[in-house]
Amino acid sequence: MKLNIRNETHPLRAVILGIADDMGPALDINPVSKFHMDNGSYPTEAIIKEELLTVQQALESEGIKVYRPENIPNTEQIFVRDIGFVIDETFVVANMKEPVRQKEIKGIETLLDEINPESILRLPKDATIEGGDVVLYNDHIFVGISKRTNNAGFEFIRQAFPHKKVHALPLVVNDDPATNILHLDCAFQPVGTSSAILYEEGFLTTPEIIHELFQPNELIHVNREEKQRMFPNIFSIAPDLVLVEEQFTELIEALQKRGIRSIKTRYSETSKLSGLLRCSTLPLFRHHTTG
Repeated sequence: MKLNIRNETHPLRAVILGIADDMGPALDINPVSKFHMDNGSYPTEAIIKEELLTVQQALESEGIKVYRPENIPNTEQIFVRDIGFVIDETFVVANMKEPVRQKEIKGIETLLDEINPESILRLPKDATIEGGDVVLYNDHIFVGISKRTNNAGFEFIRQAFPHKKVHALPLVVNDDPATNILHLDCAFQPVGTSSAILYEEGFLTTPEIIHELFQPNELIHVNREEKQRMFPNIFSIAPDLVLVEEQFTELIEALQKRGIRSIKTRYSETSKLSGLLRCSTLPLFRHHTTG
């Protein structure tokens, strides 16, 4: 299996999409999902499977090869982004902070067997990192320092990819679902060729490197309520085409002004588990374009 991921937006050719088969008991490992458990609004397995199927159909309609994990009984396997990620031609197997999530990696082991072993990196025990905290922008790698990704994880990436400029971005981490940032891609994501969606308040300090790389008029700023709805967590199929939750009207308009078309999909129930479209996808190959 060939791998090639250099940024978030090059034309997508192959991706792993999560599954919601046999999810097991509800998990309260983040403030948002705990809120929905406590308030009786936790989504059903059936509706999540329906939303995932809609995403699969949208991806396949664009000619993209969609892989799915093997089902692990009694295990939530929706958010495959966290269990691994590709940088250039290398697959990095995540080291999950939560033991209950570490077993999700077994669901993609068959796919990993199709990859050259020399192209697979595994982290040391003291280094934790999840794919939601790793965002690529050509020669730059942004690593969110969160509850789930530590400084040792950042150092591992920095040393493993010495030809890249690797930036640590400490995130706001607490037990308040209104302000907590689960992963970097809940506060920041590049779109198009030179734009980005940004929730400025999600960082412990001003993310200067983001402001250096993106012009002010190319930043799509979102407020707390929009962050709560997970505006930054869309998924790019190409520089001019994204998958986006159908109710993100303001964001769809902002993207359209920048020449980016949206494929609207219903994903509001899955988002109650504190993950959206980027969280549910693990890109394997994007067509590298120059210029």
